[in-house]
Amino acid sequence: MSALAGEAHSSVKRYLKAVREGRSLSPGKAPGKRPTLDEKARKLLEANVEERPFAKLKHRQEYLRKAAGVSVSESTLSRTIRKMGFSRKKDAGCE
Repeated sequence: MSALAGEAHSSVKRYLKAVREGRSLSPGKAPGKRPTLDEKARKLLEANVEERPFAKLKHRQEYLRKAAGVSVSESTLSRTIRKMGFSRKKDAGCE
């Protein structure tokens, strides 16, 4: 039967056991560390970056600590800001 399903015998046994126990066969949540910044903190950070695009990471750390009660490293802030699509570079077109 496992050859027909294209699955290893042990996997088929595990699936059958789950079905008998009434558990779902859909994949569960991937393991791993929870994000340091929750959705509220991310929204606050995004608003802060838009409002003060040239603020230093140290100031953003302090802002998040006071506003959201979250303590994060400068590396985490920098990575998160970059993932949001913001650049740390100042606009080259300024005159």
